[in-house]
Amino acid sequence: MLRIFSFVSFLLVAQLSSAHQYFFAFAEVDFDELNGTLEATIISSAHDVELVLKENGILTKSLDYAKTNKKEYYAINDYLNDHFSFHSSDSLSFAALDSSLPKQIKFVMDGFEVLMNGDVQFYLSAKTPSNLDQFYLKFDMLMDKFPEQQNKLTLRFRDKKLTYNFLTTTKIQLIKFEL
Repeated sequence: MLRIFSFVSFLLVAQLSSAHQYFFAFAEVDFDELNGTLEATIISSAHDVELVLKENGILTKSLDYAKTNKKEYYAINDYLNDHFSFHSSDSLSFAALDSSLPKQIKFVMDGFEVLMNGDVQFYLSAKTPSNLDQFYLKFDMLMDKFPEQQNKLTLRFRDKKLTYNFLTTTKIQLIKFEL
């Protein structure tokens, strides 16, 4: 009996220790000046994203199901735009970013895929204003649910590569292109 109790206890401890305590999302954005577009890929844990989307009433079943359900697909696009948003620095003040003002640069989700390793990749694109030299970027995806969430952005333009880290204390950052 003691052996069974020890074995079950070991399994419970192993199960609890395998749950991840840190949460990450990564975004890669390419700024194409010639075409005036931003092309982005956001990568995160599919399990975490599904959990948050279900809790927000966006998903009824799974991410894979949402690919064929237009209502859920567009709701995911809206969620991403709420938590990964670019705002022109000349039209919005820093304090206004969390208000209900319309977004200056709205992304369109071109698609997404759930990978075998448990991640999900969202593919987004947006047209940019012609004079985009600096903007505010808000990247607080999943931070409402997971206070330890850390997001990282890699921005590529011309021959430069810039990296920014987003935490619950730094959800919004000013991005400047030194053209």
